[in-house]
Amino acid sequence: MEVYWCWLCGQKGIYRPHIRALLQHFKTPQNVYEASDEELDKCSFLFPKQRQRLKRAKREDDFWHGLKTQGIQFISARHPEFPKSLRDIPDAPFGLFYKGRLPQETRKTVAMVGARACSYYGRKIAAEIANALAGCGIQVVSGMALGIDCHSQSAALEAGGDSFAVLGCGVDICYPARNRELYQRLKEQGGILSEYPPGTEPLAHHFPVRNRLISGLSQVVLVIEAREKSGSLITADCALEQGRDVMAVPGRMGDPLSGGCNHLIAQGAGIILSVEDLLSLLEIPVGGIKNTKNN
Repeated sequence: MEVYWCWLCGQKGIYRPHIRALLQHFKTPQNVYEASDEELDKCSFLFPKQRQRLKRAKREDDFWHGLKTQGIQFISARHPEFPKSLRDIPDAPFGLFYKGRLPQETRKTVAMVGARACSYYGRKIAAEIANALAGCGIQVVSGMALGIDCHSQSAALEAGGDSFAVLGCGVDICYPARNRELYQRLKEQGGILSEYPPGTEPLAHHFPVRNRLISGLSQVVLVIEAREKSGSLITADCALEQGRDVMAVPGRMGDPLSGGCNHLIAQGAGIILSVEDLLSLLEIPVGGIKNTKNN
């Protein structure tokens, strides 16, 4: 059954609502695969191009093999090893494509997000926190974007920790391209995940949608520098909807890069004034947990 889930989730341009509608109509991904062209033509909830895509895809029997040759793995939400933290979130993905490996459910995970055009102060704080989290065996999740995301993930990897990136494109695409070194290291020391099939371009509307997966994989979402209209605040909203803790590093009044964080704090988010504050929230004694990767 896993191969049919992979096939269905691997169709470019057929998004989660369309997959849900197909499953409501055909009941299983195998039934979708085995549906005749005439049956697919009756699926008025799909656009004509999507129906044609499915017809063509049924004649392409090397999709699964093609993933393996690219070092890409797939896991459906029905698989017992699918991340439990994602299975029950609103609009849970039907499956994940990934390179490297998946986060370990037995270890704590923190999402670190923030401004792309961050300040030197933001980079410094992000690196210090990520370093401390890695030293305590805590996994760091982010979006591999420029700024706070990549500085947090790079620092976690430099400290010997594990980090995972959730992309708004296919896992075979390094976006942004200048993060190629980080992309390669993530495959070795963590993983690169996406619900979008390989080859999917990094379109703008993909990123707000993927943010729910960043928060869903984590127990805590930490925002470090964010403007008042920032994608990081979307991640924070997703976290609140999912019942995760949201923390923010406060900033100076009137500083555009601090507006989003200060707004979150005003709305009730936790305030992080030190690394110790975050470790206390996670119930981790400072310097008390090391080498927990295999625990």
